[in-house]
Amino acid sequence: MRSRRSTVAAAVLLLGGLLAGCQAAVPGTAGVSAADRQTAERRAEQRAAVDAALTALGQAPAVALKATVNGTEQQFRVTRGGTAIGGLPLEGRVVQVTAAGGQFYLQADADYWKAHAIDEGTQFGTGWVRSAGSELPFDPAARFAPAALADGLRKALAGLDRLGEPVKAKLPDGTEVYQLGTAPTVLRVSTAKPNRVVSFAPALLDPQAGPKFGTEFQVAALGGDALKAFRADVDAAVGGLGQPFEGLVQASAVVTNDKLDCKDFVGSCTTTVDVSNSVVGSPSSGAKSVVHITLTAEVSAESLGAQTCTAEADAEPYATIKLSCAVKFRLPNRTASYQVLSKPSAKAEVRAALDAGAVKQQVAADFAKLGG
Repeated sequence: MRSRRSTVAAAVLLLGGLLAGCQAAVPGTAGVSAADRQTAERRAEQRAAVDAALTALGQAPAVALKATVNGTEQQFRVTRGGTAIGGLPLEGRVVQVTAAGGQFYLQADADYWKAHAIDEGTQFGTGWVRSAGSELPFDPAARFAPAALADGLRKALAGLDRLGEPVKAKLPDGTEVYQLGTAPTVLRVSTAKPNRVVSFAPALLDPQAGPKFGTEFQVAALGGDALKAFRADVDAAVGGLGQPFEGLVQASAVVTNDKLDCKDFVGSCTTTVDVSNSVVGSPSSGAKSVVHITLTAEVSAESLGAQTCTAEADAEPYATIKLSCAVKFRLPNRTASYQVLSKPSAKAEVRAALDAGAVKQQVAADFAKLGG
Protein backbone atom coordinates (compact mmCIF):
# COMPACT_ATOMS: atom_id res chain seq x y z
CA MET A 1 0.00 0.00 0.00
CA ARG A 2 2.82 2.38 0.78
CA SER A 3 4.37 1.77 -2.55
CA ARG A 4 1.15 2.61 -4.34
CA ARG A 5 0.73 5.87 -2.38
CA SER A 6 4.25 6.96 -3.30
CA THR A 7 3.55 6.37 -6.95
CA VAL A 8 0.36 8.38 -6.83
CA ALA A 9 2.06 11.25 -5.00
CA ALA A 10 4.81 11.37 -7.57
CA ALA A 11 2.26 11.48 -10.34
CA VAL A 12 0.43 14.31 -8.66
CA LEU A 13 3.60 16.30 -8.23
CA LEU A 14 4.56 15.76 -11.87
CA LEU A 15 1.15 16.84 -13.05
CA GLY A 16 1.34 19.88 -10.85
CA GLY A 17 4.69 20.75 -12.36
CA LEU A 18 3.24 20.57 -15.87
CA LEU A 19 0.35 22.80 -14.90
CA ALA A 20 2.67 25.31 -13.30
CA GLY A 21 4.79 25.42 -16.45
CA CYS A 22 1.74 26.16 -18.62
CA GLN A 23 0.59 28.90 -16.29
CA ALA A 24 4.02 30.53 -16.28
CA ALA A 25 4.12 30.69 -20.12
CA VAL A 26 0.91 32.67 -20.49
CA PRO A 27 2.20 36.07 -19.26
CA GLY A 28 5.18 35.88 -21.66
CA THR A 29 2.93 35.81 -24.75
CA ALA A 30 1.17 39.11 -24.07
CA GLY A 31 0.51 41.47 -27.13
CA VAL A 32 2.41 44.70 -28.07
CA SER A 33 2.18 47.69 -25.79
CA ALA A 34 -0.28 50.48 -26.39
CA ALA A 35 2.59 52.82 -27.36
CA ASP A 36 3.94 50.35 -29.93
CA ARG A 37 0.47 49.83 -31.33
CA GLN A 38 0.00 53.59 -31.78
CA THR A 39 3.37 53.91 -33.52
CA ALA A 40 2.42 51.09 -35.89
CA GLU A 41 -0.87 52.84 -36.65
CA ARG A 42 0.92 56.11 -37.38
CA ARG A 43 3.33 54.30 -39.69
CA ALA A 44 0.39 52.70 -41.50
CA GLU A 45 -1.23 56.13 -41.91
CA GLN A 46 2.00 57.49 -43.37
CA ARG A 47 2.37 54.57 -45.77
CA ALA A 48 -1.22 55.05 -46.95
CA ALA A 49 -0.65 58.79 -47.45
CA VAL A 50 2.58 58.30 -49.39
CA ASP A 51 1.04 55.59 -51.57
CA ALA A 52 -2.00 57.76 -52.34
CA ALA A 53 0.21 60.76 -53.14
CA LEU A 54 2.47 58.82 -55.50
CA THR A 55 -0.51 57.20 -57.21
CA ALA A 56 -2.09 60.63 -57.79
CA LEU A 57 1.24 62.00 -59.09
CA GLY A 58 1.64 59.13 -61.54
CA GLN A 59 -1.86 59.71 -62.92
CA ALA A 60 -1.49 63.50 -63.34
CA PRO A 61 -1.70 64.80 -66.93
CA ALA A 62 1.28 67.07 -66.30
CA VAL A 63 3.34 68.46 -63.44
CA ALA A 64 5.14 71.70 -62.66
CA LEU A 65 8.43 71.55 -60.79
CA LYS A 66 9.65 74.73 -59.14
CA ALA A 67 13.08 75.55 -57.74
CA THR A 68 14.82 78.72 -56.63
CA VAL A 69 18.21 79.71 -58.05
CA ASN A 70 19.97 82.80 -56.71
CA GLY A 71 16.69 84.15 -55.41
CA THR A 72 14.78 83.61 -58.68
CA GLU A 73 12.10 80.95 -59.05
CA GLN A 74 12.42 78.63 -62.03
CA GLN A 75 9.59 76.47 -63.32
CA PHE A 76 9.83 73.30 -65.40
CA ARG A 77 6.61 71.79 -66.74
CA VAL A 78 6.31 68.36 -68.32
CA THR A 79 3.42 66.27 -69.61
CA ARG A 80 2.80 62.57 -69.19
CA GLY A 81 4.04 62.13 -72.77
CA GLY A 82 7.32 63.99 -72.18
CA THR A 83 6.56 67.37 -73.79
CA ALA A 84 8.34 69.91 -71.59
CA ILE A 85 9.44 73.52 -71.29
CA GLY A 86 11.09 75.60 -68.61
CA GLY A 87 14.17 76.45 -66.64
CA LEU A 88 16.16 73.94 -64.62
CA PRO A 89 18.78 74.71 -61.97
CA LEU A 90 22.03 73.07 -62.92
CA GLU A 91 25.36 73.49 -61.14
CA GLY A 92 24.51 77.00 -59.93
CA ARG A 93 23.17 78.26 -63.28
CA VAL A 94 19.90 77.95 -65.18
CA VAL A 95 19.46 75.88 -68.33
CA GLN A 96 16.35 76.32 -70.45
CA VAL A 97 14.83 73.17 -71.91
CA THR A 98 12.24 72.56 -74.61
CA ALA A 99 11.27 68.97 -75.39
CA ALA A 100 8.71 68.64 -78.16
CA GLY A 101 8.00 66.41 -81.13
CA GLY A 102 10.48 63.82 -79.93
CA GLN A 103 13.36 66.33 -79.98
CA PHE A 104 15.31 67.94 -77.16
CA TYR A 105 16.54 71.55 -77.18
CA LEU A 106 18.79 73.40 -74.72
CA GLN A 107 19.54 77.07 -74.18
CA ALA A 108 22.40 78.15 -71.92
CA ASP A 109 25.16 80.71 -71.75
CA ALA A 110 28.48 80.41 -73.58
CA ASP A 111 30.32 79.46 -70.39
CA TYR A 112 28.06 76.44 -69.95
CA TRP A 113 28.87 75.10 -73.42
CA LYS A 114 32.59 75.69 -72.98
CA ALA A 115 32.53 73.92 -69.61
CA HIS A 116 31.01 70.88 -71.30
CA ALA A 117 33.39 70.99 -74.31
CA ILE A 118 30.40 71.17 -76.65
CA ASP A 119 31.03 74.55 -78.27
CA GLU A 120 34.32 73.89 -80.05
CA GLY A 121 34.66 76.01 -83.17
CA THR A 122 31.19 77.51 -82.91
CA GLN A 123 29.77 79.98 -80.44
CA PHE A 124 26.29 78.84 -79.54
CA GLY A 125 26.03 81.85 -77.27
CA THR A 126 22.50 81.93 -75.89
CA GLY A 127 21.01 80.32 -79.00
CA TRP A 128 18.94 77.14 -78.89
CA VAL A 129 20.81 73.91 -79.47
CA ARG A 130 19.24 70.61 -80.49
CA SER A 131 20.80 67.85 -78.46
CA ALA A 132 20.31 64.36 -77.12
CA GLY A 133 20.39 65.83 -73.61
CA SER A 134 23.56 63.93 -72.79
CA GLU A 135 25.09 67.12 -71.35
CA LEU A 136 22.62 66.97 -68.46
CA PRO A 137 22.82 64.60 -65.48
CA PHE A 138 19.79 62.79 -66.89
CA ASP A 139 16.97 63.52 -69.32
CA PRO A 140 14.54 65.68 -67.31
CA ALA A 141 11.72 65.36 -69.84
CA ALA A 142 11.79 61.59 -69.36
CA ARG A 143 12.64 61.26 -65.67
CA PHE A 144 10.35 64.08 -64.46
CA ALA A 145 7.28 63.05 -66.50
CA PRO A 146 4.49 62.22 -63.98
CA ALA A 147 4.46 58.41 -64.23
CA ALA A 148 8.24 58.10 -64.41
CA LEU A 149 8.69 60.52 -61.51
CA ALA A 150 6.21 58.65 -59.33
CA ASP A 151 7.85 55.34 -60.17
CA GLY A 152 11.32 56.70 -59.41
CA LEU A 153 10.24 58.11 -56.06
CA ARG A 154 8.45 54.88 -55.15
CA LYS A 155 11.64 52.91 -55.79
CA ALA A 156 13.63 55.39 -53.73
CA LEU A 157 11.43 54.73 -50.69
CA ALA A 158 13.18 51.39 -50.20
CA GLY A 159 16.27 53.30 -49.12
CA LEU A 160 14.46 55.56 -46.64
CA ASP A 161 13.77 54.80 -42.96
CA ARG A 162 10.07 53.98 -42.82
CA LEU A 163 10.19 51.85 -39.65
CA GLY A 164 10.81 54.65 -37.17
CA GLU A 165 8.35 57.15 -35.78
CA PRO A 166 6.81 59.16 -38.70
CA VAL A 167 8.16 62.70 -38.86
CA LYS A 168 5.73 65.56 -39.46
CA ALA A 169 6.64 69.16 -40.27
CA LYS A 170 4.91 72.45 -41.00
CA LEU A 171 5.90 74.34 -44.13
CA PRO A 172 6.03 78.16 -44.21
CA ASP A 173 2.62 78.25 -45.92
CA GLY A 174 1.11 76.17 -43.11
CA THR A 175 0.94 72.87 -45.00
CA GLU A 176 1.55 69.88 -42.74
CA VAL A 177 3.67 67.18 -44.35
CA TYR A 178 5.20 63.82 -43.70
CA GLN A 179 8.94 64.17 -44.11
CA LEU A 180 10.65 60.99 -45.24
CA GLY A 181 14.42 60.72 -45.33
CA THR A 182 17.05 63.25 -44.38
CA ALA A 183 18.93 65.85 -46.40
CA PRO A 184 19.92 65.63 -49.18
CA THR A 185 17.35 62.91 -49.94
CA VAL A 186 14.00 64.14 -48.64
CA LEU A 187 10.47 63.42 -49.82
CA ARG A 188 7.57 65.46 -48.46
CA VAL A 189 3.94 64.37 -48.71
CA SER A 190 0.94 66.29 -47.40
CA THR A 191 -0.82 64.76 -44.40
CA ALA A 192 -4.22 66.12 -45.42
CA LYS A 193 -6.33 64.29 -47.97
CA PRO A 194 -6.21 64.19 -50.90
CA ASN A 195 -2.56 63.44 -50.20
CA ARG A 196 -0.05 64.88 -52.67
CA VAL A 197 3.68 64.99 -53.22
CA VAL A 198 4.72 68.44 -52.03
CA SER A 199 8.44 68.29 -52.80
CA PHE A 200 11.31 65.92 -53.46
CA ALA A 201 15.09 65.97 -53.75
CA PRO A 202 16.41 65.07 -57.24
CA ALA A 203 19.05 62.94 -55.50
CA LEU A 204 16.27 60.46 -54.69
CA LEU A 205 16.08 59.58 -58.39
CA ASP A 206 19.83 59.32 -58.88
CA PRO A 207 22.20 59.69 -55.90
CA GLN A 208 25.15 60.45 -58.21
CA ALA A 209 23.65 62.76 -60.83
CA GLY A 210 20.55 64.10 -59.08
CA PRO A 211 22.28 66.61 -56.78
CA LYS A 212 23.48 68.58 -59.82
CA PHE A 213 19.87 69.70 -60.30
CA GLY A 214 19.77 71.23 -56.81
CA THR A 215 18.40 70.20 -53.45
CA GLU A 216 14.64 70.36 -53.87
CA PHE A 217 11.78 70.68 -56.35
CA GLN A 218 8.32 71.85 -55.32
CA VAL A 219 5.67 69.76 -57.11
CA ALA A 220 2.24 70.72 -58.43
CA ALA A 221 -0.05 68.64 -60.65
CA LEU A 222 -1.48 70.51 -63.65
CA GLY A 223 -4.97 70.22 -65.07
CA GLY A 224 -7.85 72.33 -66.37
CA ASP A 225 -6.91 75.92 -67.23
CA ALA A 226 -3.30 75.37 -66.11
CA LEU A 227 -2.98 72.57 -68.65
CA LYS A 228 -4.41 74.77 -71.42
CA ALA A 229 -2.00 77.55 -70.52
CA PHE A 230 0.84 75.03 -70.60
CA ARG A 231 -0.05 74.00 -74.14
CA ALA A 232 -0.16 77.63 -75.31
CA ASP A 233 3.25 78.22 -73.78
CA VAL A 234 4.68 75.14 -75.51
CA ASP A 235 3.42 76.41 -78.89
CA ALA A 236 5.07 79.77 -78.22
CA ALA A 237 8.30 78.07 -77.17
CA VAL A 238 8.41 75.95 -80.34
CA GLY A 239 7.78 79.05 -82.45
CA GLY A 240 10.69 80.76 -80.71
CA LEU A 241 13.25 78.03 -81.39
CA GLY A 242 14.10 79.50 -84.80
CA GLN A 243 16.82 77.51 -86.51
CA PRO A 244 18.61 75.79 -83.59
CA PHE A 245 22.23 74.74 -83.71
CA GLU A 246 22.89 71.01 -84.02
CA GLY A 247 24.82 70.16 -80.89
CA LEU A 248 26.22 66.79 -81.97
CA VAL A 249 27.50 67.70 -85.45
CA GLN A 250 30.27 70.01 -86.65
CA ALA A 251 30.91 71.31 -90.16
CA SER A 252 33.68 72.96 -92.13
CA ALA A 253 33.54 74.98 -95.35
CA VAL A 254 35.95 75.40 -98.27
CA VAL A 255 35.83 78.28 -100.78
CA THR A 256 36.68 77.55 -104.42
CA ASN A 257 36.28 79.22 -107.82
CA ASP A 258 36.26 82.74 -106.41
CA LYS A 259 35.56 85.45 -108.96
CA LEU A 260 35.48 89.23 -108.67
CA ASP A 261 33.42 91.37 -111.02
CA CYS A 262 33.64 95.17 -110.83
CA LYS A 263 31.44 97.52 -112.85
CA ASP A 264 33.26 100.41 -114.56
CA PHE A 265 32.23 103.95 -113.58
CA VAL A 266 29.86 102.52 -110.91
CA GLY A 267 32.22 101.34 -108.20
CA SER A 268 30.33 98.16 -107.34
CA CYS A 269 32.28 94.91 -107.05
CA THR A 270 30.69 91.49 -106.64
CA THR A 271 32.48 88.45 -105.24
CA THR A 272 31.10 85.09 -106.36
CA VAL A 273 32.35 81.79 -104.99
CA ASP A 274 31.54 78.11 -104.69
CA VAL A 275 31.39 76.81 -101.11
CA SER A 276 31.55 73.13 -100.33
CA ASN A 277 31.02 71.69 -96.86
CA SER A 278 31.76 68.54 -94.90
CA VAL A 279 30.33 67.39 -91.57
CA VAL A 280 31.47 65.26 -88.64
CA GLY A 281 28.95 63.49 -86.44
CA SER A 282 25.27 62.77 -86.88
CA PRO A 283 22.11 64.64 -85.82
CA SER A 284 20.37 63.59 -82.63
CA SER A 285 17.80 60.82 -83.08
CA GLY A 286 18.47 60.73 -86.81
CA ALA A 287 16.72 64.10 -87.28
CA LYS A 288 17.31 66.10 -90.44
CA SER A 289 19.77 68.97 -90.40
CA VAL A 290 21.14 71.59 -92.80
CA VAL A 291 24.51 73.32 -93.04
CA HIS A 292 24.21 77.07 -92.65
CA ILE A 293 26.94 78.80 -94.72
CA THR A 294 28.08 82.37 -94.08
CA LEU A 295 30.28 83.97 -96.75
CA THR A 296 32.45 86.96 -95.82
CA ALA A 297 34.44 88.86 -98.45
CA GLU A 298 36.98 91.57 -97.64
CA VAL A 299 37.29 93.74 -100.75
CA SER A 300 39.98 96.42 -100.98
CA ALA A 301 41.43 98.80 -103.54
CA GLU A 302 44.41 101.11 -103.32
CA SER A 303 43.35 104.67 -102.39
CA LEU A 304 39.68 103.52 -102.21
CA GLY A 305 39.98 101.67 -98.92
CA ALA A 306 38.43 98.37 -97.88
CA GLN A 307 34.87 97.14 -97.41
CA THR A 308 33.28 93.89 -96.28
CA CYS A 309 30.19 92.13 -97.52
CA THR A 310 28.43 88.97 -96.35
CA ALA A 311 25.91 86.45 -97.65
CA GLU A 312 24.19 83.45 -96.06
CA ALA A 313 22.46 80.33 -97.30
CA ASP A 314 21.59 76.79 -96.25
CA ALA A 315 23.06 73.73 -97.95
CA GLU A 316 22.63 70.00 -97.69
CA PRO A 317 25.48 68.24 -95.90
CA TYR A 318 28.45 67.61 -98.24
CA ALA A 319 26.90 69.79 -100.96
CA THR A 320 28.45 72.69 -102.91
CA ILE A 321 26.53 75.95 -103.36
CA LYS A 322 27.25 79.27 -105.07
CA LEU A 323 27.19 82.49 -103.03
CA SER A 324 27.70 86.14 -103.97
CA CYS A 325 28.00 89.43 -102.12
CA ALA A 326 28.81 92.96 -103.28
CA VAL A 327 30.40 96.18 -102.07
CA LYS A 328 30.30 99.66 -103.56
CA PHE A 329 33.21 102.10 -103.54
CA ARG A 330 32.88 105.83 -103.75
CA LEU A 331 34.83 106.77 -106.88
CA PRO A 332 36.63 110.12 -107.20
CA ASN A 333 35.49 112.53 -109.89
CA ARG A 334 38.26 111.68 -112.29
CA THR A 335 39.22 108.95 -114.69
CA ALA A 336 41.48 106.34 -113.13
CA SER A 337 41.96 102.62 -112.83
CA TYR A 338 42.25 100.67 -109.58
CA GLN A 339 43.42 97.22 -108.70
CA VAL A 340 40.76 95.56 -106.55
CA LEU A 341 41.38 92.50 -104.38
CA SER A 342 38.82 90.21 -102.75
CA LYS A 343 39.56 87.78 -99.92
CA PRO A 344 36.56 85.50 -99.42
CA SER A 345 36.13 83.09 -96.50
CA ALA A 346 33.25 80.94 -95.33
CA LYS A 347 32.00 79.55 -92.03
CA ALA A 348 29.75 76.50 -91.70
CA GLU A 349 27.35 75.72 -88.85
CA VAL A 350 25.05 72.74 -88.65
CA ARG A 351 21.49 73.74 -87.87
CA ALA A 352 18.40 71.69 -87.12
CA ALA A 353 15.95 71.56 -90.02
CA LEU A 354 13.00 72.44 -87.78
CA ASP A 355 9.45 72.37 -89.12
CA ALA A 356 7.70 74.31 -86.35
CA GLY A 357 4.25 73.60 -87.80
CA ALA A 358 4.81 69.85 -87.77
CA VAL A 359 6.15 69.95 -84.21
CA LYS A 360 3.10 71.93 -83.05
CA GLN A 361 0.87 69.24 -84.55
CA GLN A 362 2.70 66.60 -82.50
CA VAL A 363 2.34 68.78 -79.40
CA ALA A 364 -1.38 69.12 -80.06
CA ALA A 365 -1.69 65.32 -80.27
CA ASP A 366 0.15 64.92 -76.96
CA PHE A 367 -2.13 67.39 -75.16
CA ALA A 368 -5.25 65.95 -76.79
CA LYS A 369 -4.55 62.68 -74.97
CA LEU A 370 -4.46 64.64 -71.72
CA GLY A 371 -7.68 66.54 -72.35
CA GLY A 372 -5.88 69.85 -72.71
